[in-house]
Amino acid sequence: MPTRLSILGIRVPEATFRRQHVLPIAGLLVVLLALIEWKIEVDFSLGILYVIPIAIAATVFSRVEIVAFAIFCAFLRGQFTPQSTPLEHTLRFAMATLAFSGIGLLVVEMSRNRRVVIAYYSNLKLEQELRRQAEEQLRILAESSPAAILTVNHDGLIGAANRAASQMFGLPDNRSLVGQPVGDFVSALANALKLPSPRQMRASAWTWGRKMDGSVFPIAAWFSTYGHDDGRHLAAIVVDVSEEIRDRERENFRHLLDYNRLLASAVSHEIRNMCSAAAVVSAALGRRPELQGSPDFLALSQLIDGLSRMASFELHHRAETQHTVASVTDVLDQLRIIIGPDWNDSEGAVHFDVEPDLPAVKADAHGLLQIFLNLAQNSLRAVQDEPVRELTIRARQTGEDVIVSVIDTGSGVAEPGLLFQAFRPASDGTGLGLYVSRTLARSFGGDLSFVPRTQGCQFDVTLKIARKKSHGGSAPGQFSQDPAISRG
Repeated sequence: MPTRLSILGIRVPEATFRRQHVLPIAGLLVVLLALIEWKIEVDFSLGILYVIPIAIAATVFSRVEIVAFAIFCAFLRGQFTPQSTPLEHTLRFAMATLAFSGIGLLVVEMSRNRRVVIAYYSNLKLEQELRRQAEEQLRILAESSPAAILTVNHDGLIGAANRAASQMFGLPDNRSLVGQPVGDFVSALANALKLPSPRQMRASAWTWGRKMDGSVFPIAAWFSTYGHDDGRHLAAIVVDVSEEIRDRERENFRHLLDYNRLLASAVSHEIRNMCSAAAVVSAALGRRPELQGSPDFLALSQLIDGLSRMASFELHHRAETQHTVASVTDVLDQLRIIIGPDWNDSEGAVHFDVEPDLPAVKADAHGLLQIFLNLAQNSLRAVQDEPVRELTIRARQTGEDVIVSVIDTGSGVAEPGLLFQAFRPASDGTGLGLYVSRTLARSFGGDLSFVPRTQGCQFDVTLKIARKKSHGGSAPGQFSQDPAISRG
């Protein structure tokens, strides 16, 4: 291996090749050679032996340093050569300098190349170790992932799949998805490979998957293609969303029932008002002598009473076994995502001013979001013809309440007293938006109110803070909540 260095079969440790170790040895050898030539006074030169300290010094010297050291050794060697003419002395000095420099530079380059190889080998070994660790981490991530991870080759055959994929598509433990056509399980992925896209494609899809027994189930898939033409491949992450869809549909059904209850309450309220007026008129007519005892008049009175009893429906929220709490900050984050595109299309701006660390409130998150959506949509309609289209949503804590203010730059409200009446004739829609929103807020124990302003329009949603019970039957950390309140 390139990191090993041996001299005469003896391995030399890498730590030996340091300037503080090598230079004293080279210097000591030069001094020793000079003393031998000075003391022994031989008739021949020991100049060839100067190659040894030069070669040793070249392992740590640079090119310039080794040339200077070679010149010094050549000069020192010339002091102990037999007497000769100045020309011969100069030629010998030049030849020795060239020889020593050549040998020294050769060793310098060899040492430099060896250090480069050692550094390259060390980096390569480090990269291999890092790649091995990354591959191990990716393997653990893929095998432990609850989502199915697949790779598909250009023929539409599954090239790799984790354990979750085999379980999701109903394969026995002794069978693998590798080599199976992906179209047998997720047809959308097979079709994605056939699309004539010259570049890499990244997409997601809500589609259907098929198990080995032929049963289908809803899935969410995120996939991307890579490569070109015959080398085009696909990688995908597939998640079974059956449980999420069931929970979502169940929740939507519950909110639909609540909303229908609100509508029924609004209709009942209006019918009850009309029945009260009809009962007053009927009582006045009943005092006339000519109508007393009339079977038609008695039937009319009974119809009014029956209709009044039918219209006595009131909105009552059923008591939940566990009282729900909501985070105003989270609900407003969802609101930001929902209403942002509509306001951008109208060239308007939405500003959020939310205090940090707002406490949880006693409310249903979906119902609270519906209140804010109704107010935001009303504000959007109100600012359509205004030169400045802005909506400000401010949330703050005041005592035991959290107040969320919805402020727009519209033209204001002409008749504030009629705002919360159901089926208002002047309303742009059914006239139920504000009525339903206030009823929802009051069902949480809060309220929705109109705040007069000199410019624009402001609605305040007041919500009660959910406090933790200090004693009683609740578990630690459980929020307490009063029973839902229904107001007229």
